[in-house]
Amino acid sequence: MLAAKKMSNVYLEQEIMTLNPLQLLIKAYDAGIIACNRKDEVKASAVLSELIDSLNFDYADISNSLFRLYEYCMREVKDGNFEVTLKILKELRETWIQAQENIQAEIPQTSNL
Repeated sequence: MLAAKKMSNVYLEQEIMTLNPLQLLIKAYDAGIIACNRKDEVKASAVLSELIDSLNFDYADISNSLFRLYEYCMREVKDGNFEVTLKILKELRETWIQAQENIQAEIPQTSNL
C-alpha cells in the first residue's frame, strides 16, 4: 500500500512539473475547491496563501483586485464560511479556463508533415 502511494506521488509530481503557469493556477483552484468542499480550513488557507504568493504585482490592477479577493476568501474560510469561498474559487477557475481556451484558439495550428 505504501509503495502504491509513493508511486502515485511520483506521478503527481511529474505531472505538476510539466504544467505551464496557467495550468498550475487551475490546479491550485482545484485544490482550493476540494478543500472547501471538505471544509478543510488548513488546506483551503494554504491554497489561498499560495494564490496570494503567486500574484505578479507588475500588473497592479488585476493583482491588487485578486489580492483583496483572496484575503476576503481567507477571512471567510477562517470564519467557517466555505460556501462563499467555494463559489468565488469556482468562478475564478472557470474564468481562467476560458482564458486558456482563448489563448489556445489564437495559437496557429501547425499541420502534421
